[in-house]
Amino acid sequence: MSNPISLLILGAGFSRMAHAPALQKLGLKFRVAGVFSRTREKAQAVASGFAGPVAVFTELEQALAMEGIEAVDVALPILPASDTIAAALGRGLHVFSEKPIAESVERARALLSLQAGRPGLVWYVAENFRFWETAWRVKELIASGEIGTPLLCHYPTLVPIKSSQWFQTGWRRTPEYEGGFLLDGGVHDIAALRLMLGEVAEVSAFVRSVDPELPPADTLVASLAFESGLVANYSVSYALEQVRLSRWGVARAVLSGAARPIRDRFGRKHIVGTRGSIFFMQDRVELVRGLKRTVFKVHSNDMMEQQFEDFRAGVREGRPIRNSPQEALRDLAVIEALLTAARARQVVRPTRVEPASLLQPATRTQS
Repeated sequence: MSNPISLLILGAGFSRMAHAPALQKLGLKFRVAGVFSRTREKAQAVASGFAGPVAVFTELEQALAMEGIEAVDVALPILPASDTIAAALGRGLHVFSEKPIAESVERARALLSLQAGRPGLVWYVAENFRFWETAWRVKELIASGEIGTPLLCHYPTLVPIKSSQWFQTGWRRTPEYEGGFLLDGGVHDIAALRLMLGEVAEVSAFVRSVDPELPPADTLVASLAFESGLVANYSVSYALEQVRLSRWGVARAVLSGAARPIRDRFGRKHIVGTRGSIFFMQDRVELVRGLKRTVFKVHSNDMMEQQFEDFRAGVREGRPIRNSPQEALRDLAVIEALLTAARARQVVRPTRVEPASLLQPATRTQS
């Protein structure tokens, strides 16, 4: 018996592109019972991809009051998502929600406190980068001692965001939360860095606004000191102009030996150890020791599908989940510390994340 989870999808934008296809692949493990969107046509478009009957809602309260559902999939803009998560937990529903966990550490802590009173409920905060096989390969190479003691990390993220679909969403173009894309996209990078290198002890940062269409800021350069002693440079900009690369152009660059400018343009990452270095990008890891270079091609499976599988295991089997709200809060706490450090021109320690009742606020290091 497959015992599918009866699921209500809340939101018909990102969920149509990413969540619905993953759920369709999982077949009988989930039963989509309803879809909510403020636009009926969008909700119907998502609902039509599943075996019926699938109810369609344009009022959120009516959707949450639907009988027979066990869980909700919250794929809404950041601010209404927080309120919806609270409402769903209050109704005794399991929650699968998108990153970031909330618009602020303060709001996330309040939601965690709400969940703490309902220990039987699973709250899953989706984060693809904790299923990024490249980051796991890097982590394994470091743990096996291939580069000796890790010393430094250079982690650039360079995104021509205005040429992407994400720039077309109005709530991202006029964000009502601190950081804009630096927060919304930044939690991905912090998740990967923490996965590979451990917890962040303190940070400093500078923030800049280059493009007025990317408020409140689009560029950040930061130093992150990890508990292990490693120091990382995290640099990110969403203000790049679009580069059009044809398949033939890329192939010609590779054949001519000029591929490095292409790789560097989009942010090749680099970790230096006492005995070697690791270079990596989306699906490629290079281990360099002396004059020897070993290349690993990494294949990532459908990360959204993996996350729904993980969520189901947490709900049905009580297994620990990889994307817990505590992990998501740690990601957000580092981003919030970076923004605070840039604003205050001080070194800042991210909020400690322990059990909800023991959470401590972020602290600034006295200079």
